[in-house]
Amino acid sequence: MKPTKVLRAILIAGSLFLCPLAVRAQDYQTTGFQVSLFYPTQLHSDDYSVDGFRWDIFYGVNDDLQGVDIGMVNKSLGNAHGLELGAVNLVDKGFGGFQFSLFNEVKRDFRGVQLGLIANVTGHSFEGVQAAVFFNDAQEEMHGLQIGLINHTGNLQGIQLGLLNFNDETRYLGFFPFINAAF
Repeated sequence: MKPTKVLRAILIAGSLFLCPLAVRAQDYQTTGFQVSLFYPTQLHSDDYSVDGFRWDIFYGVNDDLQGVDIGMVNKSLGNAHGLELGAVNLVDKGFGGFQFSLFNEVKRDFRGVQLGLIANVTGHSFEGVQAAVFFNDAQEEMHGLQIGLINHTGNLQGIQLGLLNFNDETRYLGFFPFINAAF
């Protein structure tokens, strides 16, 4: 074999080895598709953001999510935007879109529709509709509608429908049965 053919083979093999590394450095740890069996057993590590579709068979964790998230336990370390369907949805920052599960928790702001068969908890402000059979909590502000047996917010700008409705900013009584409204 001639030296030029050997050199050409080495260059081709080397470029095939280095190309995936170059692509990975440019994609900023983002993937369009993620499958997780049980964290950390997943296609991409938790520092990847998902921009597309994530399927968490039992439990999956990623940085940000934009798109569709389906699974038993869905966890985002950053923000999430889109559709989340699961037994439990957990978002460490903000969420925008539609969440449906037994239990939803967003640690910062939420904008959209949050439906929980057991409970919904939002750490900061909430804009939209929050409905659960048992408990809804928009810890700082609620702009919109809460429906559940027990509803709580720090400051209500909307309507609460439930057995007990709590609004921390109420001047007189801290709760109202059945319906509470403030605008």
